[in-house]
Amino acid sequence: MTMSIDKLSMVENKLVGRREVQASISYTKPLTREEIKKLIADHFRTDPAKVVVKKAAFSTGTHSVKVHAHLYEAVEQALKLEPEHILIRNKLAEKEKK
Repeated sequence: MTMSIDKLSMVENKLVGRREVQASISYTKPLTREEIKKLIADHFRTDPAKVVVKKAAFSTGTHSVKVHAHLYEAVEQALKLEPEHILIRNKLAEKEKK
């Protein structure tokens, strides 16, 4: 499987201690959120647990995905700052059983 980052922009948000990343990723096989997290973590040489994929928008008819992600200095910061549904999508929190 081949995937690569085509475009990348990053903004440092020192107020909350995170880096906000916008990326365009090309791929040959459809990607999972975990694979996107790992690719971004490898690019920034950090732990995938500290990467939170906020949005992954797949473009119809192309082999590219636009990604908005946050890179935290510590997992605890992500748990405090991100909404619960985003944490569940990124497997950092469990969905409550009813």
